[in-house]
Amino acid sequence: MRFFNHGTTSSAPRSRLTIDLPLWDELLRKLRERGGGVRESGAFLLGTDNGGERVVRRIVLYDDLDPNCLNEGYVHFDGHRYGRLWELCAQASLSVIADVHTHPYGPGQSHSDKMHPMISIPGHIALIVPNYAQGLIRASDVGVYMYHGRYRWTAYRGRVVAEVLNILSER
Repeated sequence: MRFFNHGTTSSAPRSRLTIDLPLWDELLRKLRERGGGVRESGAFLLGTDNGGERVVRRIVLYDDLDPNCLNEGYVHFDGHRYGRLWELCAQASLSVIADVHTHPYGPGQSHSDKMHPMISIPGHIALIVPNYAQGLIRASDVGVYMYHGRYRWTAYRGRVVAEVLNILSER
């Protein structure tokens, strides 16, 4: 299987993101509530990374850290608020393993998303949930983006999302 990467292909993803179904459902519910069907919302996904298998353990909503970050209809997170995120990670012995935000229509990255990653470290995973997380959202509806640094990303969309996003119904 081959994956899209800005005009080139790669044979396999470098990392996998796993989340239990109840936590996934909670995440979508909270994104849906915070956005109200009219604006973007988002969250940091905290968890553990065991050799490329990233397991989500906790959700931290952007606006719980920065109450004003959704006021413009899109996400505008104040960089001064990262300190509290790092404190939460340290307290729980977790790391930021991905971030997620919603878009009004499809799961594609905007120019702003590409140029301003929430975590600008190579290997970081960003998810984009379409339709402000309203209605039924399947894993294949979500855009998954792996950051490589210098504003380069690999995009996983449609059927190949299952290769990098694993939603577990039970363990």
